[in-house]
Amino acid sequence: MLRHQAARRVCVWSALLALGLYVSSPLITLFYVAADLHTHDMAALGRLINWRSLDTSIKQQVLAGLHLDTQPPADELPEFGSSFASSAVSNAVDHTVTSANLGTLVDQAMPAIPPDAYPTLNLRGMTMLLRQTSLHFARLDCFVAEMPVPGHANETPLHIELRIQGWHWKITNVTFPVARTRTLHVEAPAPAHAA
Repeated sequence: MLRHQAARRVCVWSALLALGLYVSSPLITLFYVAADLHTHDMAALGRLINWRSLDTSIKQQVLAGLHLDTQPPADELPEFGSSFASSAVSNAVDHTVTSANLGTLVDQAMPAIPPDAYPTLNLRGMTMLLRQTSLHFARLDCFVAEMPVPGHANETPLHIELRIQGWHWKITNVTFPVARTRTLHVEAPAPAHAA
């Protein structure tokens, strides 16, 4: 009986330890990403990226930025123009988004932080930034981090998606901040009551 209870405890503690390691593993990967960005260690950062998935993600963002889904005039050839632009973007991304160019890409892709935002990057500012950061599992094999970029309050947060590949978390998608669309809120005037 005591042997069964001891075995059960070992199983429960092992399961809790495995769950703790699983839940903390994407956070550890994000810590390594932040450390590699801070030290500008692009070789180490490159090992945390699934290049094929990131390549596809960037192509989709660039094409969406070109608004190729808008309807052209009836006298134009939409397939040719859209196909040509898609091919040009695809080739440009294939030649630019590589591990050899990662340092340049990071320097260009990270939005510039205006000088007036620097005072907020102290311990209090970093604590507030972490409170605004969203970290969650989208699926068992997918972890998402969304964080606002200091000095870019009117833009969407930086979105980083990690997936388990080969027993390691890898960056598969990065969605860069873009300007938020403004919504117009109009209230109709109250109807006048007849006296």
